[in-house]
Amino acid sequence: MLVLKYFDLFDYPLTKEELIKWQFGQAGTDLERAEERVGYYFLPGRGDIIKIRKKREIISLKKIRKAQKIAQILGLVSGVKMIAIVSNLAYLNADEGADIDLFIVSEKNRIWTVRFWTVVLMMILGQRPSKRNIKNKICLSYYVSEDNLNLENTKISRFDIHLIYLVSQYLPIYSENGMWQKFIEQNKWLNKYLPNFKYDQPRFLIKSRKKLINFGLPERFYKNIQLKKMAPKLKAAMNKGDKKVIINDQMLKLHLNDKRDEINRQFEKQ
Repeated sequence: MLVLKYFDLFDYPLTKEELIKWQFGQAGTDLERAEERVGYYFLPGRGDIIKIRKKREIISLKKIRKAQKIAQILGLVSGVKMIAIVSNLAYLNADEGADIDLFIVSEKNRIWTVRFWTVVLMMILGQRPSKRNIKNKICLSYYVSEDNLNLENTKISRFDIHLIYLVSQYLPIYSENGMWQKFIEQNKWLNKYLPNFKYDQPRFLIKSRKKLINFGLPERFYKNIQLKKMAPKLKAAMNKGDKKVIINDQMLKLHLNDKRDEINRQFEKQ
């Protein structure tokens, strides 16, 4: 019961359609070994997570509405091509105290410029998370350029099941010039692991915006500023080469709290 085992780590029961959609490899859905109640399937003895899922869905929809408003602002920045919600919120499974994790695609050769101005805007609006408060704040820790949409090479191991399911849950809220469809095409590697998977039709996309924030300073200017101010912990993590932190001109993946190792281990122990 690979699928149920994975989502059970996040207290998330699945519908029959979801079990089929996220089937891992050729293992089958194992419906006969799962428990079922009111249309949800879960591991034996875990029926209590149905209430958790329903509660989190209500919470998540409120957070997504805020994320859409934020995307309207970030979409004003020249070079922003796509914005997607990632992590638990992407499949409507965020708890009350969670922040809002965004994945941003930039124009080619503009990733440092885009990161600079999107972060500045969130700082001005008081939307950046802090150690004391992350609830509903905007986490901007993952950027890629439009010529680097394939995320398969960010796997931390041969069997990085958490990455596979994370990428399969990305939820687009802003897309210019068919960028979401380009992202889908570049990540068809997911079907090597999830043979029945396809992304749902986007239902939270907002209209693309006319660019109002467009500064003519060279990319290297923004890159140098950010590298100078970047936390030493991030640079140290980058130098480990474990793909949890990636810093280059095509990807800024700044996840010091990357939990893939931990989650992959938990999954394998079950």
